[in-house]
Amino acid sequence: MPRAVIRRDGSGLVESGAHDMGQGAWTALAQIAADGLGLAIDRVEFRAGSSDLPDAGIAGGSAHTATAGIAIHNAGGDAIAKLAALATSDQRSPLYGAGNEGVIARNGHLHRRDDEGRSESYADIVARAGVAEIEGTGSGAADPDAQSRWAMYAHGAVFAEVKVDPDLGQIRTTRLVGAFAAGRIINPRLVRSQYYGGMIWGVSFALHEQAIVDRRTGRVMNADLAEYHVPVNADIGALEALLVHEDDAHVNPLGIKGVGEIAITGSAGAVANAVWHATGVRVRRFPIRLEDLLTG
Repeated sequence: MPRAVIRRDGSGLVESGAHDMGQGAWTALAQIAADGLGLAIDRVEFRAGSSDLPDAGIAGGSAHTATAGIAIHNAGGDAIAKLAALATSDQRSPLYGAGNEGVIARNGHLHRRDDEGRSESYADIVARAGVAEIEGTGSGAADPDAQSRWAMYAHGAVFAEVKVDPDLGQIRTTRLVGAFAAGRIINPRLVRSQYYGGMIWGVSFALHEQAIVDRRTGRVMNADLAEYHVPVNADIGALEALLVHEDDAHVNPLGIKGVGEIAITGSAGAVANAVWHATGVRVRRFPIRLEDLLTG
């Protein structure tokens, strides 16, 4: 359960044991943390990636931002609710009598919903209460009832252009265009980067990668990057990832869906279909090899 803290100076601290594998999770989760606390991101210290921090689950299954993010958002909401309870029960506060539901958190202040001109800063509320900080915790879990009633997956389409040497059967992917809808996008730059990575991986799946196993011993025979082929820059042509706007009120409170894997499978299939369109040869196994085309 991630931990969110509102400090005496009005700044925030959010702690989560979630790890960043390179997909930009710490950036996206820090954005969610700031939003949950009603603070600018430069007013929030985000700590993550250490086993002594509160557990936040694993990064996998295209679900990390949704699961860890909702828990972080809920932790911020819990801290704000406790802060609001202090202010609305204190006769010295301009928020007195508003109740927790009668205030809104924005830019380090609590504002009355019925009169936003009446507000008070986090720092003033905490200082007057005579405490060092306000702490909140949160968890995130899928709603089984909603999952049984609604389809909640991200979806998309990938289009591939390939060139095939008619004499040698060599294949080059010259262009990939993908369009994806994945609910609320927390950070478009990070999401587009993940789509690019997935599309490149799809090309690799279709044309390059193959683990060769010794059937006698079960050992992988090409267990290094000298013999296990992955694409390099020269193997990848033009890439374009289009982010299709989508609002999904059912998937989770933040409307977030996964983007980790969706670009991989569509790209591999698009490359295989483009090869069929270019050659008339339908290949049904990956990677597509020269002999598949020359003997097809």
